Amino acid sequence: MTAASPTLAALNQVINRCRKAPFYRDRLPRLPLRSVEEFSSIPLTTKEDLRRNSPFGLLCVAPDRLYQYHESYGTTGTPVSVWLTRQDLRLNAEALQHWGVNFHPGDLVLNRFPYAISAIAHTVSDAVKLRGACVLPASSRSLVSPFTRVVKLLQKLRVTVLAGLPLQALLIAETAGLMGLDPKADFPALRALCTAGELLSPGRRQTLEEIWGVPVFDNYGTTEIGVAVVDCQWQRAHPCEEQCYLEILREDLSTPAQEGETGLLVVTTLQREATPLLRYLTGDRARLIREECTCGRNTVLEVRGRTDYLVTVGNRRVDLWDLEELVSRLPCRRFWVAAPCGSGLELVVEEESPGQTVPAELLAQLEQEYQMKLSVTVVSKGTLYDRQELLAVGVVGKPQYLYTPAEMAAQKYLKSVRV
Repeated sequence: MTAASPTLAALNQVINRCRKAPFYRDRLPRLPLRSVEEFSSIPLTTKEDLRRNSPFGLLCVAPDRLYQYHESYGTTGTPVSVWLTRQDLRLNAEALQHWGVNFHPGDLVLNRFPYAISAIAHTVSDAVKLRGACVLPASSRSLVSPFTRVVKLLQKLRVTVLAGLPLQALLIAETAGLMGLDPKADFPALRALCTAGELLSPGRRQTLEEIWGVPVFDNYGTTEIGVAVVDCQWQRAHPCEEQCYLEILREDLSTPAQEGETGLLVVTTLQREATPLLRYLTGDRARLIREECTCGRNTVLEVRGRTDYLVTVGNRRVDLWDLEELVSRLPCRRFWVAAPCGSGLELVVEEESPGQTVPAELLAQLEQEYQMKLSVTVVSKGTLYDRQELLAVGVVGKPQYLYTPAEMAAQKYLKSVRV
């Protein structure tokens, strides 16, 4: 399945632009496409292609037109290079003008996304300024802005919007609690959270909204493709069809998925100048849903998580979306890890108040709904995340939710993400 198809002229323009990159030079048809359908015959671009051809193999403009450089973090391999022109930066920021949070003059946006190397913090800052609002750069990867200082800034400056990873929003709330504050009551100026960079299922969104008492607006993108999907004011995730052409493929990587079917997300950047991408296999699982939204758009993209987070439990495949939705039904749902266990699933969750348990009848109900055996262990607060380090260090690593059965048995999850 695809999002709304771009015009034939738009696709041919992208192809012509990509011909200037050494990587694409011999991969593209020699003649212009005669139909949109022919586009699917162009080979997919993979993450490994980007790694092998970074830093210059995908560059399509002269050096004097380059304006900014970013890399992926390289946590799973060689970093991927992304070059941007001034126009690329502007278009990326403009994509966030559709964000339902609706930044406006008078807003003070505390930007907790990491500024180092990755792009999202800079894109959010640019989008905030385009709307005449004020940005407070408080990068999550800086010892200058530990969690305690962020909490104090939220109060002292009467911040109206907090932007960052969903996990950051959760940890900032935890820190506020350690400082004797109630996230829902003690930040009266706060009107919204803006998230990106991690999967945000409906259950996880609800958890954050209950903790902070404000709506959450998400967006999806990557360093390689920029902003591709944004929540409207009704919190529905709509593709940025002017900037990206989306395809959902089955696992054979050639058959389009049916409407509403989960498959592999493939993105073509329609307007990027410096490092455009053709049919880029993102590594994310997603599904496109055709439905009318109150905002006037009629396509919703549900991003269900990385293929790396897909596990087989018995004869069923479970993705991160499934796991988050399952955990959201438990009485303790903020911090958790999971691992497949034979024909079932083992979950370890932190208690949120002393003595919490998972009622047997709820566990039985969830087993019936998910058609698998569930084992849930409730551990004391601080087992997965050391709260005292929130008060002292303030640097958080990449979260790990899934473990192997052996790692779970060896309790490798104990304080697995150092904060």
